[in-house]
Amino acid sequence: MGTRTKLLATVTLPIASMIWQPADAAAYRAMHPVEVAQDVILAQSNGDPSEEELRKQRRKQREEGRQQEQRGDQQERSKKREQAEEPKRSDEKRQSDSQRQQREERSKKREQQAEEPKRSDEKRQSDSQRQQREERSKKREQQAEEQKRSDEKRQSDSQRQQREVRNKKREQQAEEQKKNDDKRQSDSQRQERDKKREQQAEEQKQGDDKRKSDSQKARDQKREQEQRAGDKDQRPSDSKQTDRKDSDRKDSDRNQAGRDQPDGKQTDGKQTDRERAREERRQKAGADRERRAGEENRERPRRERDAERERIARDPSKTTETIDLPVVGGAAVLDSDKDADNRRDRSREETRKKREEERRKANVRVPRSDADAQVDRDGNRRRYDRHESIDRERGERRDRRPDYRDPDNVRIGRREDNRVIYNIDNRTFVRHYDSDRLSRRGGDTYYETLRDGRVRETIERPGGVRVVTIRNDYGTVIQRSRFVGDREYVLYYVPEVDYVDDRPFYDPGLDLPPMRLSVPVDEYIIDTSSDYDRDYREFLELPPVEPVERVYTLDEVKYSARIRDKVRRIDLDTITFATGSAEISMEQASTLRQVADAINELLDKDPSETFLIEGHTDAVGSDDSNLILSDERAESVANLLTDVYDIPPENLSTQGYGERYLKVSTDGAEQLNRRVTIRRVTPLVKPVASAE
Repeated sequence: MGTRTKLLATVTLPIASMIWQPADAAAYRAMHPVEVAQDVILAQSNGDPSEEELRKQRRKQREEGRQQEQRGDQQERSKKREQAEEPKRSDEKRQSDSQRQQREERSKKREQQAEEPKRSDEKRQSDSQRQQREERSKKREQQAEEQKRSDEKRQSDSQRQQREVRNKKREQQAEEQKKNDDKRQSDSQRQERDKKREQQAEEQKQGDDKRKSDSQKARDQKREQEQRAGDKDQRPSDSKQTDRKDSDRKDSDRNQAGRDQPDGKQTDGKQTDRERAREERRQKAGADRERRAGEENRERPRRERDAERERIARDPSKTTETIDLPVVGGAAVLDSDKDADNRRDRSREETRKKREEERRKANVRVPRSDADAQVDRDGNRRRYDRHESIDRERGERRDRRPDYRDPDNVRIGRREDNRVIYNIDNRTFVRHYDSDRLSRRGGDTYYETLRDGRVRETIERPGGVRVVTIRNDYGTVIQRSRFVGDREYVLYYVPEVDYVDDRPFYDPGLDLPPMRLSVPVDEYIIDTSSDYDRDYREFLELPPVEPVERVYTLDEVKYSARIRDKVRRIDLDTITFATGSAEISMEQASTLRQVADAINELLDKDPSETFLIEGHTDAVGSDDSNLILSDERAESVANLLTDVYDIPPENLSTQGYGERYLKVSTDGAEQLNRRVTIRRVTPLVKPVASAE
């Protein structure tokens, strides 16, 4: 820096000043170094800048040059510093960015850590609020359900009362009609007798007129007039009043029939009278049939009661012995006891003695409801996963009904229509497929193949009703539902946890101890012939008499007497069949009205209720023939309940048992053994705990 400045001051500037000096300027005089130049006084000319001024200018220029140089040097140094410091700044920048990110992350982490307790508190609070809301909603639903049940009960009670009132009114009308008919008949007979007597008297008179004189004729005429007058006085006046009432009633009926016609048009009076007379005759015939059936039931001879058995039947829980029906010759009450008595591996006395010993260990508990009945072996109420719709799986359409295979190690006997006789372990069963009975109401039926060889059968009926059934490759019903529009009603459903697919016809009752009946016999069995005044609906609503360990398939319930014994039964012993026939007369069909009304009331409350109809015969005839006949009779009762009383066929299942479960122990003909039985098996064939 110093060398360049000196060179500029000593060489460059003097040369430049000489070159740029004007012509009249003073001669060049050698310049001294800068250090002594300040003592030199420059010569001056007029109008020209003096040497001092030039010197000042040059000095100013030199200072400006130095300043520029310094600025340039500073710029260079700053540039070099910047260049030298740029990596450092970039490192610092990267470091600061990293530190800033770390600080931001730490701050976010601290915020999150500070926020987590708040979120957890809010979550716990929201969970608590949600639980409270769910509890309130459940409580409201329970209250609504209870209100609905109470309303339905009141409604059903009111409907039952109305039906009773209507029935009484119809009975009174039928009785009055009968009295009127009898009265009119007696009046007409009296009139005919009077006419006959008059004709005879007239004939007698004509014969006497020929023989008697005129005076005698006059006396006879007078006497005859007096006799006629007396007969007229003795004729009752009720006949005239009845005729007037009948005439008035016909006129009012004719006017009412005219008012009921559209557009005010009246029908022909004669035609209306004929229709009304036909309807009256039909009602009268129905009332007569019901009256005669009731009288037959009341007048039917009863078997002699056994006093000792009646005492035990009033409280069976106090004994471990086999409970027999409280009549002379009555068989065991429980079908499972009858099965055990019929086994040939040991004598009946030994079998009953062993059952008594096992029953002493049994813990008797009567469930309070269907949900309370579905418990495990430890007594805990069973809970099942949420049911998935029967349509959840996509299937492959089939062109026809599949041929289900027969179980292994089964001896196949007689085949008749859609029924087949199976013999397993010296036990004989009749099996049939109920698809034909379910499709009697019309509609289309198609089949689909599902996984694991299962088949889905769909029956479509008019009105948007579908009945969907899933069967395994043996034809066993695994699941069945009825769809009404988009609403699904589950009829049969065995959860995967309870379903055993590899043991067809296995009796699950063999894994259970002998049943110990703990309710009175008259609360376990109802005979329609003797208990015609019972409330059948209330009886059918009662829960099972012992806990239900798991959900069973429909076939397991059908083929296991031990499992069926868990639910109560109604013996329809008012239904009698001709020998070798499964037909039911209309007079006997009327005896099912009370039971059918009870079933319909239960279905109005819960359309998914299911009922098993069992057919039984006496011991006359071969075992195979009785099995098929009893199965046909059970199906006849189911068809009658559907056709006459409009009970959906899918809510009914049928099974024939032949002569296996007799009510009276006899090998001969016995009316009490030829019967049909109804049980409500809903808590046995589907989960009900989740519904309450």
